[in-house]
Amino acid sequence: MVLEVKIAVPENVYLKDPQQSKLGLQLIQEGIELIDEIGYEAFTFKKLATKINSTEASVYRYFENKQQFLQFLFSWYWGWMNYKIHMETASMSTANEKLKRSIKLLTQSNDVVDSITTPHEAKLKSIINQEGIKAVLNKNVDQINQSGAFENYKLLVEKMTCWILEINPNFAYPQMLLTTIIEGAHLQHFFATHLPRLTNQSSENNAVELFYIQLICTQITTNNG
Repeated sequence: MVLEVKIAVPENVYLKDPQQSKLGLQLIQEGIELIDEIGYEAFTFKKLATKINSTEASVYRYFENKQQFLQFLFSWYWGWMNYKIHMETASMSTANEKLKRSIKLLTQSNDVVDSITTPHEAKLKSIINQEGIKAVLNKNVDQINQSGAFENYKLLVEKMTCWILEINPNFAYPQMLLTTIIEGAHLQHFFATHLPRLTNQSSENNAVELFYIQLICTQITTNNG
């Protein structure tokens, strides 16, 4: 089950915490499966209720609408990535090592399995790659921001910003560089699957990972702000 590790998600991103009940965990797991299968636009709580052999009312007890459901997945995923990066870098002694390992984790393809990969992680990552930006780019973004839906994403960027500034205290654009890498990697993996003439990534290489590690190292070491 994808939620084997309980990740702190702001309480305003749900009506009832799905991590606290068997039905809630099933709802999240099957919701990930369904969105991965049919896409966010076609996803409805009626379809999810049918998939879990329950009622729409039971789904609405956890989430106000499918936009809030996506916000929960977005928040949980970035909380998980923060946890995963912490576990993977805890034994590393230098900021440079931590930064490179983090970029590797953030840019690797959906199907890469490592020592702490959870079941359904690939499908959740695919959803974030293709649908996650919809949690941000909408007219209610300021209200959503106040709910805390983006907090785990911000915390991850802040952690990595500290590593960049440890390497080069004069680098002026750490947050811009990091979010460009994260969102750019999502787009490149999407292109590789659907619009391959727009990327150099393929199933035979790890160009996205290599490109962004090279980009961040070059920028930090040559740019003094």
